[in-house]
Amino acid sequence: MKRSKSVVLNEPLNVGGKTIAEVVVRASTVGDEEDAMQLAVNMKRSTNPVTVEVSLLSIVTRLPYDAIRGMRGADYGKLRDALNELNGAVENPTPPETEAGTSQPA
Repeated sequence: MKRSKSVVLNEPLNVGGKTIAEVVVRASTVGDEEDAMQLAVNMKRSTNPVTVEVSLLSIVTRLPYDAIRGMRGADYGKLRDALNELNGAVENPTPPETEAGTSQPA
């Protein structure tokens, strides 16, 4: 399984005076997920799932939180897709089959 993926941005970011046109996304760990939630709690925004997700993307890309917040949707979507791919997320999982070959509800 791949541990990281490079994402070429449609619109480069300016971070600390440097232009960043390509971002490396790494697979997240459970600890990263926990740290992302804690960052959201510290911002008093723990009930906002986007805040938690942006915090997680900040951790796995090493980009500042505010840099990710300033991205256009298409680039943000690329980062999200890369992370989901690395973590093995499946959007529409196939329901498990019974021995008779019919699907059962999960």
